Amino acid sequence: MCRARTTLPLGLVVALAIAAAGCGNDETTDPVPAPETAQPLPKLPKGWDAHEDRSIGYKIGIPPGWQVSRSRTGRVKAALIRSPDHLVAVMLVAARDPQSLAVPLDEFATSALAALPGFEAQLEPSTPRPFRRTPLAAVQSVATGTTKGRGVKERTTLIVLRREGTINYTVAILENARRSHSAKDRAVALKMTHTLRDQPVGPRVPPE
Repeated sequence: MCRARTTLPLGLVVALAIAAAGCGNDETTDPVPAPETAQPLPKLPKGWDAHEDRSIGYKIGIPPGWQVSRSRTGRVKAALIRSPDHLVAVMLVAARDPQSLAVPLDEFATSALAALPGFEAQLEPSTPRPFRRTPLAAVQSVATGTTKGRGVKERTTLIVLRREGTINYTVAILENARRSHSAKDRAVALKMTHTLRDQPVGPRVPPE
């Protein structure tokens, strides 16, 4: 039986759109970034695996059956995490530049969500609200739209998680809104995002 999968816009185009939300005023004086140290993962649910990426610089818990891959265009690297049935896709981008870190979380979330390509009309983000149960400062915004070409209704949850003065993570969760059971995958994706932690790029750094 054929299943309608989420039609994730080209991953790197999404990553570039997310990164663009961090563009700041060239006249602003860039602050000195804070020293970055590794954060330990929380206790993961039974059956989940710890995943660490030192190229992008993050660590996260991965549920059973979910697949992780990586994409890159120019200097923008993105992680793509898919549910077993491919009804939900999670795009993760990390930014450590002062311009991204200077943008208020609420503004970053709505700007990045509205900039996502591949929809018939520009997405209209909801009012950002706190994303709790994480040591990072975080907000989330939601929007629903219809994809170009295939006409699939998708619900997108965009979460911005920040370690002040150090790193900005942007997580976009794209869900096939026409499939009711995709809501279960979305709930797992949100739970997975709660486990996201900072991991410096490069050689191992001892946890705090």
